[in-house]
Amino acid sequence: MPRETPSPIDLPGPALLNGSGIAWATTVIAVATLVLLLTNAVALRDWIDEQRPSPVQAYAATAADGWVAFTDTIGLGAPRAAMHGQWKRAEAARFAGQPPTDDARQ
Repeated sequence: MPRETPSPIDLPGPALLNGSGIAWATTVIAVATLVLLLTNAVALRDWIDEQRPSPVQAYAATAADGWVAFTDTIGLGAPRAAMHGQWKRAEAARFAGQPPTDDARQ
């Protein structure tokens, strides 16, 4: 059936990426990694502390502790600390008359 007026659905869309999708994905992953490394150093430290003890783990734990101290000193850890504090308050919240949890008693 010949078409006198083309349907807008059949029109090709503009190219969204000028280049490789792999390059775009790599860039996004690298930026996300750097942002998390700068703003969530506590998660890195906690992950390292969960690993099996070894000389490499001990060295990495020392380095991670230093990194946490550095990011806290320059203020990059403040947003995470604020969110963590809000989470802990919400976690401890109880309805009226409800007893506190075991965690709150300690």
